[in-house]
Amino acid sequence: MSTAIKSLREHSGMRIGIVGLGLMGASFALALRAARPELELVGSDTDQHTMQLAVRRGLVSAGDVRQADVVVLAAPIPAFPEILSNLAGTAAAVTDMASTKVRVMNWAAAAGVDLVGGHPMCGREQGGIGAADPHLFHGGPWILTRDLPAVTELVRAVAAVPVFMDAKRHDRLVAGVSHVAFMLSVAYVLALADDSDWPDMQAIAGPGFRDVSRLAAGDPELYAAIVSTNGDCIADAMRGVEASLARLRRHLEGRDGSLIELFEQARRVRESWARASSETEA
Repeated sequence: MSTAIKSLREHSGMRIGIVGLGLMGASFALALRAARPELELVGSDTDQHTMQLAVRRGLVSAGDVRQADVVVLAAPIPAFPEILSNLAGTAAAVTDMASTKVRVMNWAAAAGVDLVGGHPMCGREQGGIGAADPHLFHGGPWILTRDLPAVTELVRAVAAVPVFMDAKRHDRLVAGVSHVAFMLSVAYVLALADDSDWPDMQAIAGPGFRDVSRLAAGDPELYAAIVSTNGDCIADAMRGVEASLARLRRHLEGRDGSLIELFEQARRVRESWARASSETEA
């Protein structure tokens, strides 16, 4: 791995392998094509139509990703055990884009792959190569389990912001700010759909429903994989949200005038996050 860990700037002809050419992998390829055109990109995807489309559009060339200097895994989580097993013995630096880290890192260790765990904090409801966007990672956090120069520089090359933390902390924090948000969106949509007035609600639903229900439109298989590999952390985060909802309901049912104080507190927290987020992107 001695070549891979050196600076990308020392190896302008480095080969980057991308496994999985859906939304994340294809967006990464597009972003690298724009930012670092001197890099050689090779890719693979189990779907032949996707692979052909990626090659035809010039995102990647077909090739053996095992021969790359850095391999980036952008495949669905259930495919990781087999992919990592196939990478055993590679001299490449290996990183990934999976939404959970502890289970993936354990699979990598079992396969003998020294994985730099990674997770770009971005995405959209639409999936597949057709939704690829070279600006998808711009300004967003990209969590890495350690600072390996070749991997970190790739993250910076696509205008993402590297954030370093261990796998356990990643899974706990992301459960709160990402995974449980999806569960709340699903719960909200299902609750309304079970209401006898849902047909009439649909006719008048506006921005509020659109915003809260957006995540429920995400890929069910993706979130099923996330839940299956980070269930304990998600359940803990859900218990906190359930307690907060119960608190709001008690104030509501008691016609408690202090309810507005909770609204104001929530607004302050949200605005503080928004300011810090915009300053980071700037």
